[in-house]
Amino acid sequence: MSETRETSLPFWGETTATLDWCEENYIVHKYIAEFINTTTNLIFITLAIFGIYSTMKCGLPFRHAFGYAAIALIGIGSWCFHMTLLYEFQLLDELPMIYAACVLTHDIFETGEKRKFSLFLPLALFIYALSVTAAYLYINNPVFHQISYALLVMVLNFRSIYLLTQVPKGQTRILMKKLLFTSWTTFGLGFFFWNVDNIACHQLIAARHRMGMPLSHLLELHGWWHIGTAFGTYYWIVFSNYIRVILLHKENEYNIKWGLGFVPYVAKISTTSKKEKLYNKIE
Repeated sequence: MSETRETSLPFWGETTATLDWCEENYIVHKYIAEFINTTTNLIFITLAIFGIYSTMKCGLPFRHAFGYAAIALIGIGSWCFHMTLLYEFQLLDELPMIYAACVLTHDIFETGEKRKFSLFLPLALFIYALSVTAAYLYINNPVFHQISYALLVMVLNFRSIYLLTQVPKGQTRILMKKLLFTSWTTFGLGFFFWNVDNIACHQLIAARHRMGMPLSHLLELHGWWHIGTAFGTYYWIVFSNYIRVILLHKENEYNIKWGLGFVPYVAKISTTSKKEKLYNKIE
């Protein structure tokens, strides 16, 4: 009897999180509660590492890499949460979303060489993050967290639209529109999948049972939420970093390149390329 009781317990113990997503628990691996919801966080971590690497390689200030580090923290926290379904790791997933959004808000407002908002902006964001943390620990309602995060995302997007209007018309503005639209599209698709996963969970589980593994993994829509938001956030950080380059009139020093055809990054323009551009202008 004791052996049966012991083996029936999940590896990480009973679920203590206030959320348990649509993916059935411990059906792929005994050490991972939600296998797809866990492993799709590798997209966050991989994109963040690449973003930090490309930023440091091209010589941009460290502040440009800080946003990538923030989304890496989200990926790590989300991995721990979905792997264990423990409340303490749920907080490690959700609260870094607020902190990362605050970091990105700071970056999209402070686009000049000198601080425009002095210490007011970082102080206001710090107070907001601290207040949301304290209130969430007390209220313990995920909807409160979701609204708090959505407010920051709205601020980021309105500011992005405004800065886009400051970019001179031409190929550069077209590129920046493409980056921003791609960010919105991928993030929006992820949000769509997140909602379907919540609303139609029973139907999705039934469909997955009919399909069987591994094809059933394609219907783990919370995993698609991770993929969509990871790419959407990454595209937005590239947009934010490069629009600052433009506003500082340094676009002759940096450009946007694409890895694998769909992963943009800011790159330093080589001396040879600069000479070619100058020659073409003279011609």
